[in-house]
Amino acid sequence: MKFILLLKLVPLLKSYIKKVLKAFRINILISILILIVNNYYAQSENDIELKKIEFVGNNNFSSSDLSSVILSKESPPWFLKFLNKFTSFGDPPSYFDSLLIPEDIAALKQFYLSNGYFKVKVSASYKIYRDKKVAFLTYFINEGNPSKLRSVKFNGLNNINDEFKKELLEKTKIDTNQNYKDQTVEYLKNYAINFLRDNGYMLAENEIPKIIVDTVKNIVDVEINFNPGKRYKISKIYTSKTGTGKDLVSDELLKEIVGIKPGEYYSNYIIQRGQVRLYRTDLFTSSVINSIISDTAGNTVPIIISADIGLLHELSPELIVNNEDNTFNLGLGIGFIKKNFMGDARKFRISSSAAAQNISEFLRRPSFADSTIFGYGDARLSIEQPFLFGKPINTKIESYITAQKRKLEYNSLLYGARLSFDFELPIHTYFNSLNTYFNVERAEYTYKDRYLINLLTHYYQRYNYSQTEADSISRNLVYNVLGGELPTASTNAIIGISLGANKTNDIFFPTNGYSINLLFEEANSIPFLFSKLIKSEFTRPLYLKALITATTFLPVYKSKLNSLGIKFRIGQIFTHRGDKSSIPLNQRFYAGGSNSVRGWNTRQLVPTQELLPIENISQITLEDLEAILEKGAPTGGFFLIEGSVETRNRIIGNFGSVVFLDYGNTWNSYKTAKINEIAVAGGFGLRYYSDFAPIRLDFGFKLFDPKDKRNIISKKFFKDLLQFHIGIGEAF
Repeated sequence: MKFILLLKLVPLLKSYIKKVLKAFRINILISILILIVNNYYAQSENDIELKKIEFVGNNNFSSSDLSSVILSKESPPWFLKFLNKFTSFGDPPSYFDSLLIPEDIAALKQFYLSNGYFKVKVSASYKIYRDKKVAFLTYFINEGNPSKLRSVKFNGLNNINDEFKKELLEKTKIDTNQNYKDQTVEYLKNYAINFLRDNGYMLAENEIPKIIVDTVKNIVDVEINFNPGKRYKISKIYTSKTGTGKDLVSDELLKEIVGIKPGEYYSNYIIQRGQVRLYRTDLFTSSVINSIISDTAGNTVPIIISADIGLLHELSPELIVNNEDNTFNLGLGIGFIKKNFMGDARKFRISSSAAAQNISEFLRRPSFADSTIFGYGDARLSIEQPFLFGKPINTKIESYITAQKRKLEYNSLLYGARLSFDFELPIHTYFNSLNTYFNVERAEYTYKDRYLINLLTHYYQRYNYSQTEADSISRNLVYNVLGGELPTASTNAIIGISLGANKTNDIFFPTNGYSINLLFEEANSIPFLFSKLIKSEFTRPLYLKALITATTFLPVYKSKLNSLGIKFRIGQIFTHRGDKSSIPLNQRFYAGGSNSVRGWNTRQLVPTQELLPIENISQITLEDLEAILEKGAPTGGFFLIEGSVETRNRIIGNFGSVVFLDYGNTWNSYKTAKINEIAVAGGFGLRYYSDFAPIRLDFGFKLFDPKDKRNIISKKFFKDLLQFHIGIGEAF
């Protein structure tokens, strides 16, 4: 009976299996069709460029800020796409992808939440124009009211030193009127943890901040739990050396460079400072300082200095090929550097070079005394060390001597020396940099008669003398007054100090904060005192130069891609002995140029009354003599006022624009300065923000020219008004 039932069930099972297989095939076909259709639409969607992203309702944040948050990106303009096809500049097209919209909405909400807008609502809509293959995407934002940061409480600090705790709480006070921001909480948390780790609490940790939001009152309270752990001191300092030069650098020198002493409290700051010191010596191909946490005992921890030491001496030959003086010059040079010279991580450098206009003659008779040899020879020597009297003061002394012969023009001998001190400033000082230096140079020239006649002829022709008259006057002056060849000599010795404080929020593109730089130079007092000791005549002027530059960046824009900067500069040269007209031209003040008043050319804004040292011609330097007599160069001023207001705005991608207003001028004295003599320029510029520095093109227009007070309408646009500048880096 059972067998008969099974026989009857077999056809039924066959029929059922056929139906299942048929349904399975149909489902597979349907799935394949769906995949094909989806793939078709996906491909068609991928061909659609995202033409525009618009934000509606974003009253407190710029569209550029919101664009940087989301994954969807606008397609760049056509010329950027065109450039990208065959260069590394520009950008490729961006295509619309509807699957990114939910992620964009989540990112926008998170952005608003992190800035205290806890009631924000975000939605989106889009339109696709398939005939034009473009899409428009819009995000609708209801921001709501922001919440205020009422309090930030640090828990777990009861066992730390009371003095440090008081200092920490003082430096982390908050403004209860400011809006809540995750960034503010993160800064306070990082400041506190770094403060602890810089004061011995090596293993200090913190938990994720607890954010308590009152959406009714729109206030936020923050609690951060810390676990400072023990306060550690440095017990021992170990060293580990590798590399070809490991036996040439002592363990004690490594420890001295790092500057960490046993018994000091552990500090992340002093370890980072020691790391920088190691790299500055140029002794090591790699170096690192680590604490040995596994070897802690009680409240002490050892540290280890690991360094890979390369070759301590280098020899570098050089082939010199140039066209100075419009002639082909060929020569050779060689340089040598000895690292760890006489110990103490001292660097010794020496280099020499020589080039001649006629190399075959020079090789046959290698002597500059030969009247047929024209060219130059140069020798330089420098010693640099990271310490002075046991203090971390990077000290460098360098000296040089250069002899030059120019055919039918002059023979010269220049020699000098420079001593500089770069001070390592302590943590939390107001000024970030401090550098002092002493520079002295002696320049001796013997000018040929024909060369002097040509220079003086150019000079007199500027005063409406004919060439024949100017040449006659010049010959009489050279042969009858100067006696043919003119030997000149000048010595200039400068003591300088530079102080800088940078309090901006970004070194390369600041949008908030300020910076100050102070420069003071005193010239010739030391050689003057020396001349008094040996009872010799000293005719060079003694003067003091002061220059103050201040910049500030105001947070008027909501986006960090835009910036408003203001610069002000003022300087004065005080002459306290001698004639200030003998101050070298390169030491004077000038205005105008790509980093100054951009409606004028470089060094074009100078006093109307030039102070020329012609009467004291025997002490004029070569540069000044050529500049004054031949080129008619301006002689510069002794009082400077200069300033700028500039707005910097990103257009798209790495391209940006600026609009600026510059002003400034120079005078022979602050007593002769007048407001109606301040030149004013306005203009605009384009920027390309490359990976290393902004490349800029600025167009400046003379809005007020103190030397030409004609109406702007009556002036020629290209000749009288427009000046353009190409440069690298921002104007300030």
